[in-house]
Amino acid sequence: MAKEKIIEIELKKLKKIFLICASLIFISWLGVWVRLSTIDTPTVLDYDPWWFYRYAQMILDNNLKPPIWDYQSFSMPGRPVSSFLGWSYTIIFFYKLLQLFIPSITLMKAAIFSPLILVALIPIPAYFLGKLLSNELGGIVTALLAVLMPSFIGVSMAGYCDSDTPVVFYFFLSVLSLLLLLKRGRFLPLRKQVIYILFAIVANLLFIWNWGGGWITLILFTVFFAILPLFRVLENFLRTFSLKINVKELIEEDVEVGRSIFLVILLTNLLGYILFGTSEFRSFFGGLAFTGLSLILRGIVLLLLFAWVGIFFYSFIKPLLGTKTSQKKKIESLVFSVGCLFLIYLIIQAFIKAPTSPLLVNISVAELQPISLSQFTSVISRNGVLPTLSPILLLVLAFYKIIKKEEIFPEEIFFFLWSFSMLLLITRGVRFSLQFGVAASVTAGYLIGNYKKYPKILLVLLILSLVILNMFLPKRIPEIISFIFLIFISFVSIFLDKKIQQVLILSIFLFHLLFFASNSIQLGLASRGMMISQNWYDMLDWFVENADKDALLMTWWDPGHILAGYTYYKGKPLRVHADGAHCGPGTCVPYNHNIRIQDMGRIFSTSDEEEALQIIKKYVNLTDEQCEEAKEAHPQMPADACKPVSEVYIIASNDLIGKYYWMSYFGTGQGRNFFQLPLTSVSGGNLVYSNGLVTVARKDDKLVPIMNLPQQGIRNAIIKEIEYYENGLRKRYSYENASNVIDGLLWIDPSYRYAIYMDPVVKNSIFSRMFFWNGEGLKHFKLVYSNPEIRVFKVIF
Repeated sequence: MAKEKIIEIELKKLKKIFLICASLIFISWLGVWVRLSTIDTPTVLDYDPWWFYRYAQMILDNNLKPPIWDYQSFSMPGRPVSSFLGWSYTIIFFYKLLQLFIPSITLMKAAIFSPLILVALIPIPAYFLGKLLSNELGGIVTALLAVLMPSFIGVSMAGYCDSDTPVVFYFFLSVLSLLLLLKRGRFLPLRKQVIYILFAIVANLLFIWNWGGGWITLILFTVFFAILPLFRVLENFLRTFSLKINVKELIEEDVEVGRSIFLVILLTNLLGYILFGTSEFRSFFGGLAFTGLSLILRGIVLLLLFAWVGIFFYSFIKPLLGTKTSQKKKIESLVFSVGCLFLIYLIIQAFIKAPTSPLLVNISVAELQPISLSQFTSVISRNGVLPTLSPILLLVLAFYKIIKKEEIFPEEIFFFLWSFSMLLLITRGVRFSLQFGVAASVTAGYLIGNYKKYPKILLVLLILSLVILNMFLPKRIPEIISFIFLIFISFVSIFLDKKIQQVLILSIFLFHLLFFASNSIQLGLASRGMMISQNWYDMLDWFVENADKDALLMTWWDPGHILAGYTYYKGKPLRVHADGAHCGPGTCVPYNHNIRIQDMGRIFSTSDEEEALQIIKKYVNLTDEQCEEAKEAHPQMPADACKPVSEVYIIASNDLIGKYYWMSYFGTGQGRNFFQLPLTSVSGGNLVYSNGLVTVARKDDKLVPIMNLPQQGIRNAIIKEIEYYENGLRKRYSYENASNVIDGLLWIDPSYRYAIYMDPVVKNSIFSRMFFWNGEGLKHFKLVYSNPEIRVFKVIF
């Protein structure tokens, strides 16, 4: 009988393991499937993926060693090669692995597959992290939400081999490694902790190697240990309404809980400093600058870091002062004390050397602008309603546990901190959606995993989430009635049996999940827009066939990765003036990113052709003094990096119409726009653009543009000039002698589906003359290639 029971128990275990494995396999398949709409792309997608492909190809061509210098990026004279090449090496690893099964596969095809391979692996660390914090259900929910985050899908499609996919994978893995040590490993003797410690060090170093911001996990744990005593004080106050503080007890817990992780932080910083020349603290202070937070906060962080290291330094040096301490213990304490001094050195160095302000270009990046409460719907659309709200719901649950006097374990406190800090981080810009999404998926998994333990409080919180979800649903009467009924039933069930509450919790979660999955699948199917257009491929091929090998390509910074990557892919690596791998002061010498975007903005936005030419000449040939300055900053720079470029090309493309505001802002100090006006109707034979902002009427076989902007006192004003195409012929008319005239020009697309209004300054800019009028009247810019999207000009000196 006992034997049969044992067999039955074992079968149940096997069944459970099988169901978990089957669920994870399905989640991996689903994660890959929603990203397959771009699998047929001939090359990697968009802008940034070209950087990682190019570096993978350069490393492969250099016998798996990183090149000494990057000649193509930010030329002249180029830039030092980054230390964070893990993702490019991973692409090469996938390439070699795939060659075993598909011998004819190319590195380009492997790069296209690479995000899919890593997406398929993400459910593994996501599941184990969710399970560690709650249970198997929490792990499955975490894994599912992790691969279906809308913010993640858009940057992990087939062909989108940017660093986003390894960021998500290693964020899960690194947090898992440290929480394993915190929850299990720290209770073991030091010799038995080694496997946990090594796992944590390797996971975090891999994260850093793949992404320079991979220090984020260690930063979070450092902050956690700095505020753990503060949390305990708050917890005690909420439970007892007493401010009585036992400082000794608080410090002892901090040291006891954090000793093993402190060792991981110390050794990872030591190895990171040796391997990458940087540290957690350099990343921390640099991140504060990147997010635009104040110098006062930097000072507060500095003091907290000193206090954190000081606590551990005291705990390590204390045994050295004792008379009964063994020799072995004294040596161990001495080593750790010296390690603390090393961390102090890194902290001071980082505080002095880290930038104090973000790059100038950041103000033009929409994803890096702070988010107000009214804009928070953009965060919800990127991450889903339930995952986005889950950190707030978790905060409520944390207070509930405190009031109920439930024990809150250190790993839970870290989890609360992680979740809430990522929520705060995303208010600095939706660029941080990925980091937030990882924490949010774990948080949602934790909440659902605890549905049996806290059914009443979770049901209340999920009802609130339904109210928020209603903002994104159709406002038709049947849907409204159904929704009100669902909320009513859910609310009534709060006072009913636990089983009913649990069923409703899972039902509401499934409702959220259907909405979440539907959005994710639609996003995946709509992501083909990131594929490079044929017009761009044609232009790139023209450069490969016609440009000199020492040519310099100049345009706004966004497309630089494509220009450098594609020409390298085709065997003719051409230099680019700037790209999206921002290169700040001290790294790019003599002209850093701030200087280059101002110069490029000035070239495009000025009306003075001679001024534009003089700016371009700066990048043709560096002076001996400038070359020596670059050499002093980077001794590894090869001598031929200062070799003058042989010719220069300027690219004016249609995507820069929408970016012109920032080009003119950086170039002139005043942002100006092209006003793009869609055709909204045709009334009485008149073309109506932007709902009447501009109406184009016909008079005497001519089109007359009329502007109405009553808010600014403009009524039936005739725009001074108009240009349009009729029967394939370009026509341009001036109405300067009309009685009610507003200065500027209305340019109508040959399809008549949209028009563009330009004020006189914008109309006369170099960019406008290049793109709209093919360089007519320009002496130093010769049109050498043109297609519907792009104009390429060779600079005539």
